[in-house]
Amino acid sequence: MTDIQIYDEQELVHIAFDDIRKYHGSKEMAAVGVAYRMAEAAFEALYGIDVPERQEISIQAGQGCTGFRDAFEFITRAETRGQYLVDPEYPTARYDPYTKNSYACIFSRSSGEEVEVSLKKGFLPAAFYDLAKKDRDGLLTQEEAAVFETLKKDLCLRALELPLDDIVEVR
Repeated sequence: MTDIQIYDEQELVHIAFDDIRKYHGSKEMAAVGVAYRMAEAAFEALYGIDVPERQEISIQAGQGCTGFRDAFEFITRAETRGQYLVDPEYPTARYDPYTKNSYACIFSRSSGEEVEVSLKKGFLPAAFYDLAKKDRDGLLTQEEAAVFETLKKDLCLRALELPLDDIVEVR
């Protein structure tokens, strides 16, 4: 995995995963890792070998968690620019049996071109959804909280290590 490159005005910016991790913290590492790879896949599909410009990218995310938001914001500044929309009712990649959230995002260029990037079914194990529900409901035991944090970190590492085709689908 290489750094994501993006133009901010005239300046070429190199963004490593670790830069986003420092910005976000360690709470939602699985989401940060997946979002980083989603952006990588979207830019490859929309721009090929060309480098995207922050100012021309907008994102519609089906997942409103801070891990996705922070990764996309750090890379594109879409939220700051008013170009980031969360639509938890988006119909694609709705794997969580406890919520309507989607694990898909649409990345758009100001020219109108867009691409949908979705997490592949099965990347997140059933235990992830069960623990996430208990976390949302405030019912995690101390032991379960530790297991959940370890699982999220392991999923993050997996997202960063696997080839893009094993993590996301691009349409």
